[in-house]
Amino acid sequence: MIKVKLWSLDKNEKSEIYPAPLEEVDKTETENQLESILVNNPELLMPGLKLIGRQTPTEGGPLDLLGVDEDGNIIVFELKRGTLSRDAIAQVIDYASYLDDFDKDTLFKHISDRSGYGGIDKIDFENWYQELFSGNFDALDNPPKMVLVGLGADDKTRRMVSYLSKTGVDISLITFYAFKKGEQIFLAKQIEIELQEKEVTQKQTYTKESNEENLKRLAAKINATGIIENLSALIRTEMVSAYEWPGKTGRSYSLIEKTDEGRPTYRVYVSIYLAENRPNSVQLVFQPRAIEVAEEFFSDLREKHKGLTLDNKNGYLYIWLKDGKQLQEFSEDLRGLISHIEKGWKSKQNQNEN
Repeated sequence: MIKVKLWSLDKNEKSEIYPAPLEEVDKTETENQLESILVNNPELLMPGLKLIGRQTPTEGGPLDLLGVDEDGNIIVFELKRGTLSRDAIAQVIDYASYLDDFDKDTLFKHISDRSGYGGIDKIDFENWYQELFSGNFDALDNPPKMVLVGLGADDKTRRMVSYLSKTGVDISLITFYAFKKGEQIFLAKQIEIELQEKEVTQKQTYTKESNEENLKRLAAKINATGIIENLSALIRTEMVSAYEWPGKTGRSYSLIEKTDEGRPTYRVYVSIYLAENRPNSVQLVFQPRAIEVAEEFFSDLREKHKGLTLDNKNGYLYIWLKDGKQLQEFSEDLRGLISHIEKGWKSKQNQNEN
């Protein structure tokens, strides 16, 4: 088995640097904390990860952690409080294959019904996903990715995971090690096995870069390049705190909020969509949370622009804008609206902190 050691670089009385070995924390102590640490800090597992389930029931037992990566893929995590053994491989494959059998509607309901436990936000998964990825559900056609996480792994597990990864199965292995120096605890992460991307033969995946290229092609096809880029530039200028995410058919703009547990999370406020049957046009969508923080401005805007329509089912406002005079007239008011949304969001954050 692989043994990980850690040293701190200290100075002696002569100001000479020397390595001081750190004491490894007893695994029993770390075992009890690892899952909670990862739930509160999912970026330790991978950048951009959003967790949507914890101890999610399946036919094969409870799935430890369920997440969505920054490209919209479902990620299944099997955690072992101690050393990973080959049994963990069978478990993670069982969970991933169980979810892969679902059609989209069943998957949406399954995740929605089982969210909201163990420090995970309660979500309507379909709406949550649609907001986050600008209405693009294509990445859900990919088989769930599998990640094994533990405090070390035995040699058989490493060999088997390495073999599966090399043959194109999207499975990886992450191990954590805890060390102590005085009262301070250090956590080390080792990504032991990653997907061998050159060997993969699976359905197409969708990344931020590929989504942007697809969006540009769609915009050019329906002669909407100018209108979507002008609106995007306006939103970026007036909503400087927003995180922009491109989908295949649009862009979404998210602002940071805090969950009930106090963790920061991005939530969509404004989105732009294109449709092949709507040349020279864009759909501008305002989520209920955007309406809430700029309610008075929205009320005035609806009186002035009758095309601004309320979706009674989901509570958002939308308008289709065609390039030309209509866009020009609405853009003048839109600049003020986006600015009010940003200000209202900041005021809401300040109230929550006080």
